[in-house]
Amino acid sequence: METDDLISELPLTVTEIRGQKKNQNRFSLYHHKRFLIGVSSKTLTDFSLQKGVNLTPSLYQKLITSENRFAAREKAFQYLSRRDHASFELKQKLLKKGFPSETIDSVIMDLSDKNLISDHIFAEKFATDKANLNNWGPKKIETALFKKGIAKNIIQETLKNTFDNLSQTHICVDLIHKRKKHFLREKDPYRRKGKIFQYLAGRGFSGSDIKKAIAQSGLTEND
Repeated sequence: METDDLISELPLTVTEIRGQKKNQNRFSLYHHKRFLIGVSSKTLTDFSLQKGVNLTPSLYQKLITSENRFAAREKAFQYLSRRDHASFELKQKLLKKGFPSETIDSVIMDLSDKNLISDHIFAEKFATDKANLNNWGPKKIETALFKKGIAKNIIQETLKNTFDNLSQTHICVDLIHKRKKHFLREKDPYRRKGKIFQYLAGRGFSGSDIKKAIAQSGLTEND
């Protein structure tokens, strides 16, 4: 039965509550043989649902809201169990699943209050991993965090914490040396410098740090 059709016939008395065979944590409410709504065990408890309860339009809408929130929270936990998420990207995924925006905001706020999601922690871990494991520079990390919806002030603080004690020039020099054989395949020093510059810029390092690193690398000394 469509939701609008059911609402037009409310109130109806709940005459039976059955546990669902495929999910022991969910229950189906009936008015005689007419299915009314399926709810989680949490919703069943929170609203003290039992036989004889009068399902009014107001109560029905509250149950729908509760079920949407429960489902959105469960889906959020699924995503977070796979990897950390920024709040913005988590919201985008939940929106694609069809959950109402206000329901998602409520769920994310609750997860944040319980420290189960944090843009600060996400940004710090993301930046550290990308800097140490993928050799990304500040600009590339900044762009990636921006796309994930991280606030500008959090990004700036994260980059400061991640790179303050690291010499970007030294990192660039190390990256150049790691690909030394590759760069030396280019015999022309000028073109070799261009390829090194392009490679390091693509990894998110600034032009000034790249130029210093190229000069220190010794790979373009015939330039």
